Amino acid sequence: MVDSPGRGGAPCPGDSAINERILTVLEYALAHLRALAVIAGLGLVLLLVLLFGPPRLFEYSESPGFCGKCHPPEYAAWEKMGSHRQKRCIDCHLPNDGWFEHFVWKGIDGTKDMSLFAVMGVSENIELTGHGVKVARVNCVRCHEDMTSKMDRTRQCWDCHRRVTHLGAAAPITR
Repeated sequence: MVDSPGRGGAPCPGDSAINERILTVLEYALAHLRALAVIAGLGLVLLLVLLFGPPRLFEYSESPGFCGKCHPPEYAAWEKMGSHRQKRCIDCHLPNDGWFEHFVWKGIDGTKDMSLFAVMGVSENIELTGHGVKVARVNCVRCHEDMTSKMDRTRQCWDCHRRVTHLGAAAPITR
């Protein structure tokens, strides 16, 4: 047994008060640690619900019908786009090289689009950003790599193929 730092090994008069304080502090910390663990657990559950559910919410957020709620002119044009109508908006407008980059840009673009929609409503003149142009171009080449391998890659695909753009979907065929 370790002696208390008193005279002759006898306990100091304040030892019991100190022990009671230590127990009180430990009980307080333990009580708050439980509350912190509960809050962290609820936060994790909320995060998982926002990321993966309600059922089919994530799947729906990648559908043309979802995009068409805020982009009705583009959705109407997409419905007339022939073979590209089989594609989802995200196949052209989000990076598809890997899941991480895809989800990061889905979050960035989705947040930006929803914020602009909340402030300004539906814009009639939507233009791709510099990043959006690069992503669309990479996705064109990714899907049509066999055809684009011998082409002039200094031009944008839609410079010649204007009918594949949303605005060009209703353009007359000029060939």
